[in-house]
Amino acid sequence: MLGAAPTVTFRDAGELSTAAFHLDVAHPTGFPLEMVLFRLAQCVPLGDVAFRTNVTVGLVMALAAAAVAALAQRALSALPRRLPPLAEGLLALGAPLSLACAATVLRAATAAEVYASALALPLGALVLAFDPRRDPATRLRLGALLASLSLALHTTARPGAFLAFAFTAALVWREAPPGTLRRALKSALWLSPLGLLALTYLPLAARRHGPINWQDPSTLSALVEYLSARSIRASFAHRILVPWRAPEDLAAAARVLVTDLGPATALFALFALLAPPRGARPMVYALAALGLGDLAYAALINPMGLADRQTLFFAEASLVVLAAVGLARLVAAAPARLRGPAGALVGLAVMGHALARADLTWAGHHDGFAVSELLLGPGALGRVPVRAVVLCASDDLCGAGLYAQWVEGERPDVVMLPRQHLALPFTWQRLDPRRTLARRSGDQRTGQDALRRARLGLLAARFAGRLRYEGGDLDGPITALGAAETPCLADPAQNTAERVETTLDFVTRRLPPDPSSRGIGARYVGATTLFAAGQRLARHDLDAAERLWREALSLYPEHVSSYTNLGVAAARRGDLPRAVTLTRRAVTLDPERPAAWRNLAEFESSLGHPAAADEALREARRREINSR
Repeated sequence: MLGAAPTVTFRDAGELSTAAFHLDVAHPTGFPLEMVLFRLAQCVPLGDVAFRTNVTVGLVMALAAAAVAALAQRALSALPRRLPPLAEGLLALGAPLSLACAATVLRAATAAEVYASALALPLGALVLAFDPRRDPATRLRLGALLASLSLALHTTARPGAFLAFAFTAALVWREAPPGTLRRALKSALWLSPLGLLALTYLPLAARRHGPINWQDPSTLSALVEYLSARSIRASFAHRILVPWRAPEDLAAAARVLVTDLGPATALFALFALLAPPRGARPMVYALAALGLGDLAYAALINPMGLADRQTLFFAEASLVVLAAVGLARLVAAAPARLRGPAGALVGLAVMGHALARADLTWAGHHDGFAVSELLLGPGALGRVPVRAVVLCASDDLCGAGLYAQWVEGERPDVVMLPRQHLALPFTWQRLDPRRTLARRSGDQRTGQDALRRARLGLLAARFAGRLRYEGGDLDGPITALGAAETPCLADPAQNTAERVETTLDFVTRRLPPDPSSRGIGARYVGATTLFAAGQRLARHDLDAAERLWREALSLYPEHVSSYTNLGVAAARRGDLPRAVTLTRRAVTLDPERPAAWRNLAEFESSLGHPAAADEALREARRREINSR
C-alpha cells in the first residue's frame, strides 16, 4: 500500500482500471478474473478508484512472494543436511525479499497490471504440488482447478500452472496407489471446466456495449481470435521467433536478470542447478523448467516486453529460490557447530543485499508526474472542441484518457477512440451516426486499410473541425492535437522564450524536488513532454527546441527520440561528427528505428565514410522489411 501509485499511471493501467470499473473487455487476452477482482476492490472506500486497483495488485504480488517463501522453505527442509531453524528461516526469507525488491516486480506491483496474479497462481500451484501435508487426491484436484483458472489470467500463467499440475500428477503417481490416482484424475476432470466457465465473462461483457470493448469477442470466432491474441501476434510478427535476433534478445534478458537480482544470485542458482541436492531434486527441476521456459518466452516470443519490464517474473522467482538452495548447500558443508551462525549471517547478508538493490522510485508514490495530470485541466482533453472525437494511438493517452472520462467523469462530451479500432464495426456504437457510418463505409471484404480510410473520411465530414488525432501519420482533412490542446505546450500566442519557460516550469513542478526520488515513470513522461514541446518549436526556433531536447535527456538519459532529433539539429548546423555520435547513441539504445539508421547513413556518407554509410543503410532496410 505504501508503494502503490496514488492514481492512474502509465501504459495499460488506465485501460485496465476503466475496463474493471465497467466490467468491460480489456485488451487481449482479456483477464476476466482480474477484472472481477479489481471491480470488487474498487468498491472499497479507500483513495480513488485507480489507487484501490493499484493496492490490490500489490497485495496479489505479496501472495506471490509468500509462495516463493514457501517454496524456499520446503526446498531447504528437503536437503540431506538440515540447517538450524533460525538459519534455515533467514535463508528462506531472503528469497521472497530478493524477488520483491527486483525492479521488474516492483513496477508490476505498484500500478494496475495483470502480471501479479499470473505469477501468484502458478507459484501457488507449485507450492501445492510439493505440500506433503495434503493427501495426494486433494493436491491433484486443487492442481487441476488452478490450472483451469489460469486460462482466465494472462497468457504467461498457463504454462506455469499446467507445468505445476504435471509435477503434481507425477508426484501423486509415485506416492499413491494406481487406483487412487485414477479416481483423483476423474474427480479432477470435473474441476477443469471452471476456467472455461470464467472465460464466458468475455462474450457476456462484450454484449453489454460498454465504453471499452477490445476486439468485441461476442461471437465464438471472435472469441477464439481474441484469446489467441491474433492481432497482437500480427503486429509484432517481425519480432517473434527471429533466429538472428535470438542471441541479442537472450543477452538482453540476461542483463535484466542480473540488473534486478545481481550476479551473485545467478551464480548460486546455477550452482544449485548443476549440483541439485538429492532430497530437493524434484523441486529444483520444476523451478528450472519454469524459469527456463519463461526465459525462452521473454527472448523468443516477447522480446518487446524486456524494455518495458513485462516479462521474466517466473525466471526471477525461480532464480531466488534456487539461489537459496545453493547457499544452503554451501553453508551445510561447514562444520556442524558453525552451520547455525554461518547460515544466519548469510541469510541476513542476502536480505541486506536485496534491500540495498531495491529502487523504491519504481513505486507509484514517487512518480508524482502521473499521466492523469496531463489529461486533466491543461491536458489533451482540456481544450479540444466541444463534442469532439479524439483518435488516440498511445497506451498512455488512450488508457488515461478513458479513465479520466469514464471513471472520473472528465469531458463526457468528447469521444475517445483507439485508432487501431477504426476498421472494427463495434467502434461505431460510441458515435451517434454509427449505423450510417457502418452502412456507407463499404463492404468489409475490401480490406481493413480501405475500410479505415473510408471511415476516416466519413468522420471528417461528420465532425468537420472537431476531429483530432494523436500522431502525424493519418491522411485526410483531420487536425492533429494542437499546441493549446496538448499538455504543457502553453498558449501558442506566447513568444518562444515564454513557451520554453512555461513548459519547463510545468514539468518541474510535477517532479519531486529531490532528483534521487524521481521515479522512472515520472522522468520518462516528463522527458516525453519536453520532447513533444521541442518538436513543435523546431520549425520556428531550433535553438529553443534543442534546449528542450537536452532537458529531456537530463531527465531521462535513454530518451531515444531526443538523441535522434539532436543529431538532425547538429547536422543542420554543419556539425556532422556530433550528428553521427548522437545518432549512433540513438540506434544503440533502440536498434529498431529505420529512420535513425537512414539518418546515420546520410551523415556518414556526407563525412566520406562509404562503408559505414552502406552498413547503416543495410540496417535501415532490414528494419523496414521486418516491420512490414
